[in-house]
Parts: sequence; C-alpha cells; structure tokens
Amino acid sequence: MTTSTVSKRSHGALKFAATLVGIAALAACDGGGVTNSVPPGGSSSGSSSGGSSGSSSGSSSGGGGGTVTQSPYLLYASNYVVFPAGEVNGSFLASVQGGNLYTGSSATVVYGNYSAPQATISATQFYNIQYQWTVAGGSALDYAYVSVLPPASGQTFSSLTPFDISQSGNLLIQMGNTYTQSDNPSGIGGNATVFTVVLDNDTSSAQNGSGSTATCSYNQTLVTVGRNSTTGTATPLGVFNYEIPLSSFTTCSKGSIATLQSTGVTSVAVRISGDQNPNLKVNELDTIAVGYIGFTM
Repeated sequence: MTTSTVSKRSHGALKFAATLVGIAALAACDGGGVTNSVPPGGSSSGSSSGGSSGSSSGSSSGGGGGTVTQSPYLLYASNYVVFPAGEVNGSFLASVQGGNLYTGSSATVVYGNYSAPQATISATQFYNIQYQWTVAGGSALDYAYVSVLPPASGQTFSSLTPFDISQSGNLLIQMGNTYTQSDNPSGIGGNATVFTVVLDNDTSSAQNGSGSTATCSYNQTLVTVGRNSTTGTATPLGVFNYEIPLSSFTTCSKGSIATLQSTGVTSVAVRISGDQNPNLKVNELDTIAVGYIGFTM
C-alpha cells in the first residue's frame, strides 16, 4: 500500500449540518473542519523538535553542569484547538503542543457532514471527523486520513524538524471509529474496522514526500466500532487506547522503522484504507477519531 504524502490544498471552512451524533448530539459542525494535506507520509532527519520531554541524568559538580538525555516517554499530541480566524496553511486546528492537524481523502471518499467543533473537542479531548464512501471497499486507492504534525512545528513552516523517538519502543495512540448505527438509522456505516497508522519523516513544507526518507505503517484492528458494540468492550465515546510496538511498523513504502527511529518523525497519521476494509459499502459513513499521541518504552 502506498502511503505517500498528498500536497496541501486549501478548501473553504467546513460548515455543514451534522447528521451524525458521533460523540454528542450536535446540530452543526461549524468551525471543526480541516482540509486536504498530509496523508500518511513524511520524512526527515535531525533531532527532536520542541515538545519532547527529557529526563536529567547526572549532577553538576562545579563547572560543567549536568547532562541531559532523551527520555523514552514523550508526548506528541494531546487535545486540539480550532484556529479562531479559520484556515491557516491548509489546516483548521492544531494540537495544544503546536502541531497542525490535517485531514483528507481520495476522490472516491467525501466529507461526511460532521467534524467536531471546539466545544466537543474540549469535552472529549479528541478530534473526530466523518467520511462517506462513494465506492465499496477493497482498493488501496480509496482512503481517508487524519494526520498530526510534530510539537512546536507552528501553524506555518518552511520545513519541519523531526520529533526524536530514538529512545522509544512503542507508539501510544487514542483512536476509534465512533460511528453508531442508532445515530443515523436510515444510513449505512461502521464497516471500517481496521485503522492504518502511518509514521513519516517528510521535512518539506509541502508535505508531499519530497523530504522523506522513511514511511512505515501498521494495520490496527479496532477493539470495537461505535459506542454500543455487542462485541469487544465498548466505551462510552467509542475510542480506545492502543499501544503499538514500533517493531510492528514493518510495512514501509520507503526506508524502515529503524530509519524513523534514527531520524525522527514529522507526522503521525490515522488512515482508513479500502484494501484493509473490504466490507465498506457504497455511501456508508465512518468516522476517524484521534486523541492523544505519545511514545514510550
């Protein structure tokens, strides 16, 4: 599956009437939308950008001061804030750590008239957007994604500094498909049961893969879909916490996970891909919810 980055392109603000009550009953989704940019892909080399926490080792004994080593416990993103003035650099919101969030899809997948506004993001601490499939599942050419850039990268940037994960062994991510049939009884949905998580190191401002040396992914089967699933252990909000070993990111369209661990990452993306979800139906609705992202031992 190719997961190269898509060039950023701005659309108008997402202002549609919401029919899905994905997390809470909402009459409209004004202010929460984002447009195309940064699908699963990225690249770069260098040391971690701002936002990486560190732990001090050693103590100063007159003169030189203590040394600092990179911590294996790193917060990449948590909670998201909508830009009050609207779209900036193709994005409508960012993590509170200062990394833009982008969404997008192939031409065969369209915006599904729901994206979480600030009040809902603040209450749930994750961003949620709905997509609608105009084709059945089965093809990797059909996809939708949410991608988050690294901490302190800023709303506008000429290039991205990679986030250092060299001391970490696992990705921690909160995500889910919150679509619940009772939210839209006349609709079809909830058949996206596998999310593809993509790590990338594209340092370019275009985020089109031109500055990438590694793009690796892992297909995570969701514990459950929706808030009232009869299988698995359902949660009130339909999202779960996943701990994924970095060694599991073995599907790489470029480079390797070893490259990402040595150079750092510039985007973490969550993607619904048609080839991993063959049961997707024409016109069905599914959501991508993304909360905190971190790295640990």
